Amino acid sequence: MSKVPREWIGLTYFRPRRILDGLRRIEQSGHLNGLPYKVASLRTHKLKLYLEGRQAALFCHGMSARIGREVSFALFESADFDIVARYEDGGATRFVPVQLKELPPVEVNSRAELQHILDKLDAKLTDSKDLVVAIHINRDIKDLRPAELRIPRNLGQIWLYGGRDRAQHAWYLIGDLLKDPNLVTDFHYPSPVLYSASWRQELGGRLTGPTSLFLGPLSMYR
Repeated sequence: MSKVPREWIGLTYFRPRRILDGLRRIEQSGHLNGLPYKVASLRTHKLKLYLEGRQAALFCHGMSARIGREVSFALFESADFDIVARYEDGGATRFVPVQLKELPPVEVNSRAELQHILDKLDAKLTDSKDLVVAIHINRDIKDLRPAELRIPRNLGQIWLYGGRDRAQHAWYLIGDLLKDPNLVTDFHYPSPVLYSASWRQELGGRLTGPTSLFLGPLSMYR
């Protein structure tokens, strides 16, 4: 953005690796065992903040793998976006408004479709060239074909990200759909060893280019 709102500069920004590591520790502690699905999956009204924080952290962690620099984020509710992402670029600090969307698990909404989400964005956000939309593909889709989707052209960027395995250790980031819907970055949930890879892939699967290789407050993970 050419002009950054002053209030964005003073926001509290979180490091995605720390957020994700903290949430994974809670998940593996056993404290969530036996809880109702909506509670364990952060899908109650009171836990919405943590669900959005996890989605934001996953997207920013994937973007960090893509650009090779840490992308942090601040939660910021507005009419058009949910978080502000921040990263360093050539000595300058960049700020980007991001709207978070989700293709939910079948257990939550079996009728939801990715194309419907994109169509709603096209109808609602008629002139949002500075806005980035990040859509969490929170279900197993074996035939995901980004290049065949109808992509809204009134946005700044559109990204897809989701887990590749049930344990959610391996993840993918696709996009920007407006520039290259076949560009994929693989990244791993935070661990002592960092790993990422990017490539372009045709619809049939053939590679077309080289591969490059207690819920406390969010403030506890800064």
